[in-house]
Amino acid sequence: MRQAALPATAILLFSAPAAFADCEDDARAAMLDVAHPVPMRQTVTTEMAGNTIESFALSTPDGRGMALDANETPVSLWIGGRFYSSADGGESWTLVSEQTQDQRDAQAAGRRTQADDATNIACDYGVDLDGRTVNRFALDYVMTGSGIPVTSQYWVDADTRFPWRVIHAFGGANPSVITQNNEPANALTIPDPDG
Repeated sequence: MRQAALPATAILLFSAPAAFADCEDDARAAMLDVAHPVPMRQTVTTEMAGNTIESFALSTPDGRGMALDANETPVSLWIGGRFYSSADGGESWTLVSEQTQDQRDAQAAGRRTQADDATNIACDYGVDLDGRTVNRFALDYVMTGSGIPVTSQYWVDADTRFPWRVIHAFGGANPSVITQNNEPANALTIPDPDG
């Protein structure tokens, strides 16, 4: 006996929840993928209290990074849980703080909670960003510990997962917006002050 075909509206109702679940999973994955697939250079624009500050950052997939000021002078770096600063443009580095593994694990758990509790999740697949095909994900969440509300957007390469652009809009008493425009930097190396 042949079954009657479902009307188009029924097909939409049955398929929408699965598509929405994929969107949520993909958006949360973009939020948590701090270990981007290749080394990258970030141009960072911070807008706060009517001021705009530009800076730069370099980071590698293994959790190493370096911040540079608007003149591209190295000012700080991090390797795992060790944080350093430099007063002489990167000629020498001073250890400022070091996190224990427990502290790092707690931070990772906090990021996971932020992602799990995110709301207003939106996804746009296969959109154009400066001639590249990307997937755009947007989420609202509350920062663990501070309670500051954040809306984040991620423009992630549809094929490689590279995050070409990331925007974080922070609410609360001192609203600010941080925009990161990223470029792959395959030859990038981050110095290690401890050798």
